[in-house]
Amino acid sequence: MRYYGAKTKLLPFIESIVKKTGVNGTSNFVDLFAGTSAVGKHFKKLGYTVISNDTLEFSYALAKTYIELNEEPQFTKLKSHLKLKNGNENLFDYLNKLKTRKEGFMFENYSPNGGRQYFTDENALRIDTFRYLIEEWKEEKKISELEYYYLITSLLRGVNLTSNVSGTYGAYLKTWDKRALNPLILEPVDIIPSKNKNKAYKRDANELIKEIHSDILYLDPPYNSRQYASNYFILELIAEGWFKTKPEIYGETGMRNYDHQKSKYCSKTTALNALEDLILNSSKSQYIVLSYNNEGVIPQTAIEQTLGRIGTVETFTENHKRYKSINQTVEDPQLTFEHLFLVQPKKTVNKTNNLTGKEWLQNSFSIWRDLGKTEEEKKLNHPAIFTIKLVSKLIDTFCKPNGGKILDCFAGSGTTLIAGLKKEKDVIGFDLSSEYKKQFIKRASNSYNIPLYGLEDKYFVSDSRKLSEKLESNSIDLCVTSPPYWDILNRQRTADLKKNTNYSDSKEDLGNIEDYNEFVSSLKLVCGEVYNVLKPKGYFIVNVMDLRKKDKFFPLHIDTARIAQEVGFSFEDIIIWDRQPEYNNMRPLGYPFKFIVNKVHEYLLIFRKLEIK
Repeated sequence: MRYYGAKTKLLPFIESIVKKTGVNGTSNFVDLFAGTSAVGKHFKKLGYTVISNDTLEFSYALAKTYIELNEEPQFTKLKSHLKLKNGNENLFDYLNKLKTRKEGFMFENYSPNGGRQYFTDENALRIDTFRYLIEEWKEEKKISELEYYYLITSLLRGVNLTSNVSGTYGAYLKTWDKRALNPLILEPVDIIPSKNKNKAYKRDANELIKEIHSDILYLDPPYNSRQYASNYFILELIAEGWFKTKPEIYGETGMRNYDHQKSKYCSKTTALNALEDLILNSSKSQYIVLSYNNEGVIPQTAIEQTLGRIGTVETFTENHKRYKSINQTVEDPQLTFEHLFLVQPKKTVNKTNNLTGKEWLQNSFSIWRDLGKTEEEKKLNHPAIFTIKLVSKLIDTFCKPNGGKILDCFAGSGTTLIAGLKKEKDVIGFDLSSEYKKQFIKRASNSYNIPLYGLEDKYFVSDSRKLSEKLESNSIDLCVTSPPYWDILNRQRTADLKKNTNYSDSKEDLGNIEDYNEFVSSLKLVCGEVYNVLKPKGYFIVNVMDLRKKDKFFPLHIDTARIAQEVGFSFEDIIIWDRQPEYNNMRPLGYPFKFIVNKVHEYLLIFRKLEIK
């Protein structure tokens, strides 16, 4: 089958790497991104028990036939109904001699009659006829599930041989390919005999991996931005059918909506994060073999770093002829380099972050010290900055090392964003002050050598009580923020008599709310917005300090913990941030009449959004 992701020519290379593991016999070979089942078929022939998976229906149909079927189906009920006495050749003779029954979906949309020339009118009518008949036999229980998919596979093979396309189905050819003018016929499918209980799935790979055992886990995820669901939408339409709900199609090519089948592995912003999640849940596999080429959206170094989290990585490379696209020129590379990464997972894997055991212990201490301001931070005109050292440590502790999106809903001068960018994270900040946005961009580019391109889009001058208007639900991995400490910046400091400068004069600024209860209620709205945009299992770290106005004490950390739990967060823990070295002009508060505590620490409140059941 013409398929740009097929590994047919690379099968000897893949087999040679698998042989290095010494795993053979009837061991489990799991092909998690099966495509046309080329790799799964090969290892089924070698005697492995193959588990195949793909999210596309046409791929699932192929796997049900090539992988799950171990012998040619008999079609006993169907042949009795049709009064056919001999082998399956008679069934295909019957099908190929059928006259077209009626004009259907393919004829109306994907033939010259429908204004498009994916198929000749006659072949489109034959597809409609065959597809209606196969569906009718299934509904009337004249064929079993495996017999149904066997016939779908036969039809897909015939369609592949008579499609007027260059290889994918994103567009049809303007002139007729000679193959497309041949009549579409159905032929028996060669079945690979096996005594093993092979299985085909149609599941999200990142979810299925949590449930299955694999001796050899073979991973061949999408490499680039080309979505398989769109490039093979015709095959997907034929496999799914159009009998319960008529598909909505659009445009010159008749593309159908495929948003529900988009792969995260096809986007530069999500591919590495998806791969990391998959690999961390693959650590119980005996061996992992990952196939990826040099044109993929994930750099080789990032792949090796991700795989290295669970075991020792060996990398093998072989070049082969590059897939030829319609727009390819002689100046484009003619070869591509296929990398096979072989990993034997360790028994114990840190799935949470990239800390060593020693670092994990140090970061687990409930008091964090030595996280003061840098010289650059000391010179900033910001009334209450928290430090890049602190945020970096929080990212290391509460975020996976590769990928991830970090939010600061009170971004200020951009400390969280800069710390995230330095660790190659995607970041987004919110603040009411356009001046602080300018300060962030200046700091990032001038002081930290972060490329200026794209920084403008990483900072919204907007109210954090409206996060969900700008961000998608369940899209943020970690939120680290330090909200205004009520209106403390509008008052004279009594502990060290330093001059205060408030954040802004805006009425929307939480730091300008005079009533404490109203301030807490507004902060609760922000917490609710963070909850909505945070991913399940994502962390929300809030840096706060308790307050005193004259003789009245306001336990802001307690109230923040309360309101965060009220919007749905799980309260996980507290870290004390010791800032005593930064306070060098302290006075004996209340002396000699009433003892008052000088607060030289702040709280890091750790919340988590629980997994949605």
